Amino acid sequence: MGISVNDIITGRKTFFILPDTSLIPSSYLEDYFSLGYECYFVENDKRVRIQKKVDIIISLFKDLILFFNVDFNIPDLDWADYVQDLIAQYDKRDSIGILYTKRQTKDEKNRIEKRYLYELGVRCGCIQLEYQKKQNFELIAKILYANQAQGRRKTIRALCSSACTYTVTYGPHKLTATGSLQDISLSHFTILSPGSGLDIKLYEKLPSIHFNIRGFLFTSDALLVMERPVNGDMLYVFAFVSTSGQNGLDDRIRMLLIPALYKLLSANCNALLDQLYQKADDMEDVTELPEVDDDIL
Repeated sequence: MGISVNDIITGRKTFFILPDTSLIPSSYLEDYFSLGYECYFVENDKRVRIQKKVDIIISLFKDLILFFNVDFNIPDLDWADYVQDLIAQYDKRDSIGILYTKRQTKDEKNRIEKRYLYELGVRCGCIQLEYQKKQNFELIAKILYANQAQGRRKTIRALCSSACTYTVTYGPHKLTATGSLQDISLSHFTILSPGSGLDIKLYEKLPSIHFNIRGFLFTSDALLVMERPVNGDMLYVFAFVSTSGQNGLDDRIRMLLIPALYKLLSANCNALLDQLYQKADDMEDVTELPEVDDDIL
């Protein structure tokens, strides 16, 4: 089962360009995922210039936010001039924010804010990071909230390949169904059952469904909340139910599932970007995206 490019690029995404991971560690990405924000780091490497990476990201994702760490030193790159050129080329001032390390004086802070906020007109904020990384988690979370980085989604769906499976025994005749998940979030999951589908009714609860998410194993009850035919098969959407009968997963399972789902989510997005980076490596510009395989995984 392949995952299409269109499925991967759907939804609002936030990219931190060349972040200082001593101030914003990569573990924060999983925590932001649990809050409904789909965030990624874009690192520096010798293979593809960061400017080309940014061009690819802007050309590929139509609903995005970019935060630039303007303290990252790149030879022959002036960040203010570069951001100005980006705004002129793509008209993305509504999608750009600035990150920088705390300055020693208020005048230095004011100069940065004047340049980016008032002269260049970036609208996603000019954020001064603290030296203590624990303070930065809440600071970034507030900025993500202020910029509506969740988009229209309450929870983020991680698209699945054949490596994500389920097994369930249900009904009075103890029928067993097994297959691959279409997608999974912290609240729901979707399956596509061949033919006429499963012998279950809408709002029926299935007990003890066994899941394997790329090697992460867990069990949960689930309630069927939606069904519809798709090309001769049946699509089912289930909501997780905890052992106490409440909506959602048990807290212990939820905490363990967060890194597994973010790993799955980021693997899909990064596989697409890596493919485009490689194909664009020899191109002068990326005003048109290089061809990409429709099925990434």
